[in-house]
Amino acid sequence: MKIKDILVHLDQTPACTTRVDAALNLARQHDACLRGLYVYESPRMKNTTQAVAQVREQFQKQIAGASIESGWLDVDLGVSKVSVVEMLSYQSCFTDLLVVSHPTDWRQDQTTAYTGIERLLLGAGSPVLVVPLSGSLATLGARIMIAWKAGPKASRAMHDAMPLMTLAKQVNLISVGKKDGFAQEVRRLKEYLTCHNLEATIEQIPASRLNIGDTLLNLCADDAIDMIVMGVHLTTVRGKLSLGEVGNQLLQQMTVPVLLTN
Repeated sequence: MKIKDILVHLDQTPACTTRVDAALNLARQHDACLRGLYVYESPRMKNTTQAVAQVREQFQKQIAGASIESGWLDVDLGVSKVSVVEMLSYQSCFTDLLVVSHPTDWRQDQTTAYTGIERLLLGAGSPVLVVPLSGSLATLGARIMIAWKAGPKASRAMHDAMPLMTLAKQVNLISVGKKDGFAQEVRRLKEYLTCHNLEATIEQIPASRLNIGDTLLNLCADDAIDMIVMGVHLTTVRGKLSLGEVGNQLLQQMTVPVLLTN
C-alpha cells in the first residue's frame, strides 16, 4: 500500500497554512496527488462565491511550483444537509490520508466548524493526520514514534503508517509501563517489520509519575520526533465521545503532528 492520494481540509483560519504545508510535504515525499477540500454552508455565509474563490486561490498559490498533481473539491452543506464532520468522514473514504488541524481554532468560523476529532475518527474511512494549530514543520515523517500497546488499535495504526515508515530515517516503537513477555513481543515485531524491509528501535519505558501522554511528548523532544502514530480507543464519557486518556493528553498538548487510527 502506498500513499498516492492526500486530502487536506481547507478553511479560512490561520491554521490552514500550516495544515496545507504538512500535506504538501507528504505529497512531495510520496509523489502523491494533493486535493484540497473546502466544506461550507452557504445559507449561513455572506458572499459565498467570493469565499470559495478566495480559499481556492490561496490553496493553489500555496502549492504552486511544487510539481505535484493536485485537485480541488468544494462542498456546500446547504445542499447536502449533513454536518461538516460527517462530510469530512465521507470524503475520507476516497483518499489514502486525511489531513486536518486540531479543531479548537475552527470554532471561530461556525460555517466550517465541527465539534471535535472524536466524531471524525468514528466515521473516517482513512487514517487522519492531525496537525498542530501553529509552529514550524521543518520535517515531517523523518523520525516517527509509534505509541505501541499490543492489540488491534495499535496494530491497525502501525499498518496504516507503513507507507510513512518506509521513507522514515528513524522509527521508534514505544511501550510505556511494565509488561510480562515484552521480550517475545519485541522479537515478533522485529520479525514482522523485517518482512517489510523495515527496522525500528523498540523500547519499553518504565512507568513514572508522569502520565503516558507527557512521557511520549518528552520522548518526542528528546529524540526530535516529527510524527506520532497512535491507535485510539473511542469511548463514551458522560454521554460524550472521548479519545481516551492518552489520546486526549496528546491532542491537548500536541507539539508534532499525530496520525490517528480508530
